[in-house]
Amino acid sequence: MYDYNPYVQDYAFPSLKLAQAYVPLQKYVSLYPPEEAIKKGTIFPELDMPYVGEKMR
Repeated sequence: MYDYNPYVQDYAFPSLKLAQAYVPLQKYVSLYPPEEAIKKGTIFPELDMPYVGEKMR
């Protein structure tokens, strides 16, 4: 019998849980023009969330 389960692993820290992803649903609103989308790295304005780093603290 084959008992391998890729979701069960031996961890060095068994009290820690695996990470979970959260992907919110999005509504289609509009698109950036191609030139602006290339500059911003996304064509969807809803995904335009520049990294602000230390300013958030």
